[in-house]
Order: sequence, then C-alpha cells, then structure tokens
Amino acid sequence: MVDLYRRRYAHYGHGTPEQAVVGLGGQVFMRKNSQDAVREFRPYFDNAPVYGHGPSLEEFTSQTPLTVGSPQEVIERTLSFRDYVGDYQRQLFLMDHAGLPLKTVLEQLDLLGEEVVPVLRKEFANLRPAGVPDAPTHAARVAAAATAAQQTPKEEAQA
Repeated sequence: MVDLYRRRYAHYGHGTPEQAVVGLGGQVFMRKNSQDAVREFRPYFDNAPVYGHGPSLEEFTSQTPLTVGSPQEVIERTLSFRDYVGDYQRQLFLMDHAGLPLKTVLEQLDLLGEEVVPVLRKEFANLRPAGVPDAPTHAARVAAAATAAQQTPKEEAQA
C-alpha cells in the first residue's frame, strides 16, 4: 500500500517517491519489562471485541503492528517498520484501546512521552536519507506561513 502511494505521488508530479509524506499506525501496550506488559495486557486483549476470541496475543502481535512489551521493545519494533515501508515521517500510536482503564492509558502516555518518543525522534532523524523530507510539524508550518506573509508585501511593492 505504501509503495503504491509513493508511486502515485511521483506519477502525479508531486516529487520523487521518497519525498511522499508517509504515516503508519500501531497499537502499543508497555510496562518497564515485557513480562509485566504481557501479563497485564493479556486479559484486556482476550476480552476486547476487536482482538479477543481470535488469534492469540502472540499471533496477533506477529501479524500486526500491535506491540506489547517494554519501551525498548516498542522502540525496536517501531524502527523495524522502516524495513518494509522505507523511511516515513509520521507514527501514530493507539494507546486507548481494548477497554484499558483511564489510569492505565495515562501511564502508557507517560512511558511513551518519556522513554519512547525522544528516542524515536532522534533515531528517525539519524536514519533519514538525504532527499527525504522532515515530518511536517506545526512549528514548520507556522514558520512557512510567516515567511510567505513577509514575502507577499515585498512582491506587491515591486509590482
């Protein structure tokens, strides 16, 4: 699917396939160690309408982006997505799933923000090939809009 998107991006003249802005998503459940993560998440997985009563947790995590483990395992698995889709700029993490209580979801967000996201940002920046754009961020969009606004009056004065 990502390959098709990249080819169509180039086909319609938006840039090279590598310049297409790509995002991926995946569900995550973390604890400081993977054994605790699996032990705590399994009852939610087994009884969730979306997951439960189908493949086992182990089968599901091997066939989908669902990652259950330590923050380091989430980092490694997320970085491995590049192996089959190439470089990409956006990663969505679904944290509030399978009927998790709010307190647990908030703990997940803390782990994500403190231990996972800073490492992923650094690694994605280091691994990004030349010619692949940075992720479009709010700060970059605001800066581009400010630059465009400053150029417009100058261009009008020259006309």
